[in-house]
Amino acid sequence: MVRDRSGRRGSRRKRRAFHASLPGRCGLALAIMTLASPVLAQAWQAPKPGPELQAALKKAEAGDPAALVRLGDAGDADAQYYAGVLYIFGGAKIPKDAVRGCAYEQKASAHRADAMHLVGMCHQNGVGGAPDKAKAEAAYTRAAEMGFPKSKCALGQMLMTEPQQAQRGLKLCEQAATAGDADAQVAVGNAYFSGTGGKRDHAAARTWYEKAAKQNKTDAARRLGEMYAKGDGGRKDPKKAMELWTAAEKAGDPLVSILVADQLFSNMTGGRTPGPGTYGFKGGVPVADIEVVEEWYQQALKRDPRPDVQQRAKYALSILASLKTGAKATSTKR
Repeated sequence: MVRDRSGRRGSRRKRRAFHASLPGRCGLALAIMTLASPVLAQAWQAPKPGPELQAALKKAEAGDPAALVRLGDAGDADAQYYAGVLYIFGGAKIPKDAVRGCAYEQKASAHRADAMHLVGMCHQNGVGGAPDKAKAEAAYTRAAEMGFPKSKCALGQMLMTEPQQAQRGLKLCEQAATAGDADAQVAVGNAYFSGTGGKRDHAAARTWYEKAAKQNKTDAARRLGEMYAKGDGGRKDPKKAMELWTAAEKAGDPLVSILVADQLFSNMTGGRTPGPGTYGFKGGVPVADIEVVEEWYQQALKRDPRPDVQQRAKYALSILASLKTGAKATSTKR
């Protein structure tokens, strides 16, 4: 009997195919889904596409945006919005053209709050020129006034970068988070964790991360797992941390493999993480268990580009290789 990659006893699972988080290009429908959760859809009722626009959208999904562009150029605000999304995010067969996409969103923004939100993103990111914070704030404010809750925290996060506006920014994000925006819930959790907009409150951060994790936000699950692993802001529960991390890994988060690997390494070394020095391994460590930890570190090397993670994973693998050699020698003597 050996441990599977989560550390539980049972038969060895087959190596899973790991998926990247959101790709650089994505389908039109997927791109639109990133803008609003089902909860937000209740607050912002986007117009339902008519038959002609629906047909144009299907063609655009297949790689032919001509009909969609024709409707947009004829003045259809809904077509302009979808054409903007298509070019900002890119399609399966259509390359990104953010400048063109932002121009369509500007045209649609008088009629659609979600288009106005994207206008704010375009100004914030300096699409077609230098970032324009004032215009971005104005667009997010107007989108929120038009009924798009997600814009509140987009504005709030901009304000939180200014010490004198940080408290106001946090309040705006809390309003969006309370309305159910998972991204806002993560932003509020981050703010309470770091103390942005007020004093640090790790218990409050944990609460907001919990809410976002329940909406399948992998970054919230990852950070919540770290808090459980350390007992930060509440009870310490390494088992709960592992559950959160493995769920986030299955959902495609590339940054959790190192956390699982370090936790399993720590379990074998009495609390140590990879680094210089000597290690004491209590009792005989089965080769199969060592290989489970190795697999997680190897996965971190493949998926997590952060230099410190790369260095730590390589160091840990060298230690585990030596340990495995010793474990095999001991097993042979028996």
